[in-house]
Parts: sequence; C-alpha cells; structure tokens
Amino acid sequence: MSKRILQGGKILAMGAILACLMGLLIPVARAAQPGEVMLTVRQVLADAGMQPETTFSYILTTESASNPMPPGSEANGYLFRIKGTDDVNIGPIAFTQAGRYVYEIAHITSPQAGYTCNQKIYKLEIYVKRGLDVTVVAYKEDGSKASDVIYEHNYKAHPSDPNAMTDLPVVKTVSGNPTKDSAFIFQLTAKKPSDPMPAGGVDGVKKLQITGSGQGTFGTWSYAEEGIYYYTVSEVNSGISGYTYDATVYTITDAVKAVDGQLEVTRVVTNGVNKQVTSLSFINSYTPPSSNGSGKPGPVTGDESQDTLLYIALFCAACIAALGSAAWLLASRRRGRRKQNENEA
Repeated sequence: MSKRILQGGKILAMGAILACLMGLLIPVARAAQPGEVMLTVRQVLADAGMQPETTFSYILTTESASNPMPPGSEANGYLFRIKGTDDVNIGPIAFTQAGRYVYEIAHITSPQAGYTCNQKIYKLEIYVKRGLDVTVVAYKEDGSKASDVIYEHNYKAHPSDPNAMTDLPVVKTVSGNPTKDSAFIFQLTAKKPSDPMPAGGVDGVKKLQITGSGQGTFGTWSYAEEGIYYYTVSEVNSGISGYTYDATVYTITDAVKAVDGQLEVTRVVTNGVNKQVTSLSFINSYTPPSSNGSGKPGPVTGDESQDTLLYIALFCAACIAALGSAAWLLASRRRGRRKQNENEA
C-alpha cells in the first residue's frame, strides 16, 4: 500500500514538473473560437536594475488593409503595451474566409536612457483552411521560424561623465629656505587594483610630481558600474636630504549611483582625522644639512673642517711664538742680574 502511494506521489511530482515546463513555453497563438485566433507576445526585463513597472509599446500591422485586425485597431495598426516581465494576448482576430494572411509585430518605444531595447520585427503568417481551422507561423528577421514572440530588454546605465567629477588639487608647500627646488612625488592608490583610474594609472596606482612649492592634479576618470569606490592620496618619502616629509594620508570615497539611466558620482575627501577637505595639502619643512634643527651648530664637514684645521695651526704657531718671546725675555733678565752682581762684587 505504501509503495503504491509512493509511486503515485512520484507520478504527481513528474506531472507538476511537466506542467511547469509547459508553462514556460508560450505559444505564438491559440484558438479562441472557430475562425478566431489570439496572438501572444512576451516581454522580459532581463536585468535586476530595471524597474518592474517599466512599460514598452508595440504595434501589430498587416500587409493588406482588408485583413482582419483585433478590436480597437486604428488605421496604422493595433497598438499595445506591456508592463514589466509579462505576456499579453492580442485579439481575437476573426477570419471568415480561407486564405493566407500576413502580419508584423514590432517594438516602437524609443529607448530610454540606459536601456538596450530589442528592436526585432516578427513576421506572422496565418493560414486559414476552409473549415476555418487556423495555423499561425512566426518568423524572425533572418527568416528562421520562431517558437514564440518574445522581446527581451536589457538595462545598463551610461558611464559617469569624467568632466563632472570633482578633481581636488594636490597642494605642495615647502617651509624653510632650500637653495634649490626639489621634486616631490605623490601617489593615488585604488583600494582595488581593478578599480577605474585616471590616464597613466597602472595596477591601481597613479603618480604625480610637483617641483618645489606648487600644485597639480591626478586627473579624472569614468565609472561603468554602480558601487562605492575608495582611493588614498599620500606623499612618497624620497629621502631628500634636509626635508621632513608630510605623512598625511587622504581618503577619497566615490559613491556611484544610476540616476535616470546615467551614472552619477558623489565624492567625499577626508584627511587623516576623518575631516572633510577641499584640497590635498602637504607641507614639507626644510632644514639646512649644516644645522641639527635646534639652531645650534652641528658637526662640520668638507671645506669648513679644513678652515678649522688652519685656524688651529695658526693658533698653535702663535702660542709657540709667544712662549719663545717669553723665554727670551726671561733669559735676558737673568743675564742682566748676573752682570749686575758681578759689578757689585
């Protein structure tokens, strides 16, 4: 008994699966009454980014004005709309005479911003037999037969406009009095190497050089996908003698969102303490190599050491000369006293 129930359950499950599969196959047409036909058109919004209520327009036309048309048709054809992913039935189209009747179905909506619309035209040949049995055959534009009339529309927002991107300047300031300007390097780094970069960027890195005090920009770029993108800007410590480098790291946060089919960028730039800024400022201080930075003389090198040695030698020579003079004077006094003693004796 339980085995029969199990087998029955399997049969029901297979039947349900078959019914679902048949439901996915939308026939081109189905009979309503003898001599009548209902045409079925399917629309599919293929991308999740498309609004489900998006509506597109279509038109059914015939090659002969005497051919039957659905109720509500106008002089130029039968206009209909489909909202979202859905199927519509057109008709009924009633035939009273046997024959071959030719129709076309076309999408007529102008593409909206960001949409890639299916613009194909289907040709329908309807054959009516004497007993008013109706057969419908659909053809694609290349002449091959179509199992259904289906329009699949895609959505992809247009890339962001690089000219509309905020491009904050890198401002370099040098304090102190260097004898000549030095070249400083700054680096823009993407959080992900695959993220968009300005021209000249390689593997998520773009470098900028500024000589002395001055400013420059990395340039702008375009986004093709929605999302949040992160970049940092910092100075490269090149180790130039006498300079203390600025260790500030700035963070660029770009929020990219589609607005009416166009990607737009909202940019926020913050410094190391998460404060929003309007420029990327770096300050390097310069101290001459001959000074230890405290205002006191530091160790001497080069020509200065040679001068010092010369001064020491002159000082020693002067000391020797002074000692010689003092010894001569002392000897003279001793001779004078000795002679005076001899005379008194």
